[in-house]
Amino acid sequence: MNRKLLDPFEPEYPEAIEACLDDEYAVKCAFSHNGELLATSRSDGFCYIWDMDTLNVMRKLSHSDTALAGLSWSRSGRYILTYDEAGVCVVWDLQTQTVRVRVEFGSAIACARMHPRNSAQFVVCPVREAPSLVTIGKGESAEPMIQQIQISAESVDQKTKAASSTCCCFGKKGIYAFFGTSKGAIHAVHTATLEVTCSVKLSSSAVNTVARNPRGSDIVTSSSDRILRVCEVYLPGQETRRKVVAAGTPPSITVITKIQDIVNRVHWAQALFSSSGDYIVSGIQHKAEHNIYIWDKLSGSLVKMLTGPNELLEDCAVHPLRAIYASVSTFGIIYMWTRVPQQNWNAFAPGFRELEENIDYTESEDIFDRRIVQENGGTVDCVLERILQDAHAVAGADETEMDIDVDITDNDPLFSDSDSQSEDDGFVIPVRVECDDKLPPTTVLSELEAQQPLTNDVPTELGQTITE
Repeated sequence: MNRKLLDPFEPEYPEAIEACLDDEYAVKCAFSHNGELLATSRSDGFCYIWDMDTLNVMRKLSHSDTALAGLSWSRSGRYILTYDEAGVCVVWDLQTQTVRVRVEFGSAIACARMHPRNSAQFVVCPVREAPSLVTIGKGESAEPMIQQIQISAESVDQKTKAASSTCCCFGKKGIYAFFGTSKGAIHAVHTATLEVTCSVKLSSSAVNTVARNPRGSDIVTSSSDRILRVCEVYLPGQETRRKVVAAGTPPSITVITKIQDIVNRVHWAQALFSSSGDYIVSGIQHKAEHNIYIWDKLSGSLVKMLTGPNELLEDCAVHPLRAIYASVSTFGIIYMWTRVPQQNWNAFAPGFRELEENIDYTESEDIFDRRIVQENGGTVDCVLERILQDAHAVAGADETEMDIDVDITDNDPLFSDSDSQSEDDGFVIPVRVECDDKLPPTTVLSELEAQQPLTNDVPTELGQTITE
């Protein structure tokens, strides 16, 4: 896909379901950073990696026998984090299809996210424990370092006496991590010092999900009070879309938009930003409806409602670059929402004219004649004239021939959120070649060779053999 040839004025939301991925045990889904892969966590303990070009399964990762609670991608797409309801986190290396690290906690995991810049770090939010920052060791036998984060004293579990969190996410560059609690608060923690930089009380209901804007510094939350809140974040040294926050500015998290369904009062399955960060995308958990709502971030007005089949929606994900959404139904079917592209042939052939209706074309009598008589009485050989024109065109091309330098490494600023140059940014998942089962095994070939030994006899046309 050449992204620079896409229509820049095309709406950023899809229109209808284009394809369905049959995965009867899917629960959660997430796109990779470049949008080429889609990962699904299943209730049978497996994690499937889907290719978005062929819509086929590329990898099957066996986590455990316990149902997976979710997953998270690294920025490069080489590593993926899976966590289950038994408190086990596993980081997979897709290049070698091996387990990079395995960490166990004492309670079920509510949420876990990979660091957006450092693939060796991730945060975990156990249900009855304090959230932790896990750092993977450099060596193969090195143990991971687990650092607990004390966010506040409000949401303290009565059994473990630790302040737990219900959801988490990293900032744009991973400098800060945001944690939501069961008391309705959002805490911003500096990942280097593990100290709470800013806290705000959104409501008295629990914060279910929190997600960051891929093109900015704001976040969106969904709470148990059935309200979506868009928060503008000002933290020291953090860049925003409008300006750079000065070092002396006090940190703050301010709610700028509230979104809710006043009529139906439905619960929201997920709250995400669109690929450009200008819209809020969320699916509803209401009866047997599979609907996705799209709102404007600033005004909070409803822009589009996508209506799907009569199946309960479990989770949804947004493609990071294109107008493609993925939603998971309660039956494990993954629906791919997209927009049908408009074919603009004028972009490839400037002289091409599109016809809205058929027109009658009248041929001239001499259109296929080799020689045409002109008005002055002279004749012109059309074939010879065409040959001379082609010869002049080739001669002109030889004179102006030069080496053309095609730049394919420049990052398009429209589809890039930073100037990071990580060594794993160009990772491509290796392709596994499966041999045909009809081919005989090696043992059968050896038996055939034993029955028919090879010789140096070369048959000739007369049926004789020539031996050394």
